[in-house]
Amino acid sequence: MKAPTYAELASELTRLHDAREAVIEQALDALESRHPPLAQLVVSCVGDRHRAARWLVMPQRAFSGRNAYDMLADGDLDGVWEQVVLKQLGIVAAM
Repeated sequence: MKAPTYAELASELTRLHDAREAVIEQALDALESRHPPLAQLVVSCVGDRHRAARWLVMPQRAFSGRNAYDMLADGDLDGVWEQVVLKQLGIVAAM
């Protein structure tokens, strides 16, 4: 089996990056359609839509290393609300 060239690897990394970006955007779109007030608060709290989308997919200490979408997938909408409100208030949860 032949090892891929650096050009092939670079191309694949670009493709994966673009696919990830698209999914991150879709996830924020889904949050905006299912829970508009929460999505608006996240955008307001973090500063803009792009940063909000990134915050939602970043592992959070308050979620035991999981991200907000993991919490939402488990049905913990209240837990996400709580962390967003704490973030809005400038309180960092020490969990």
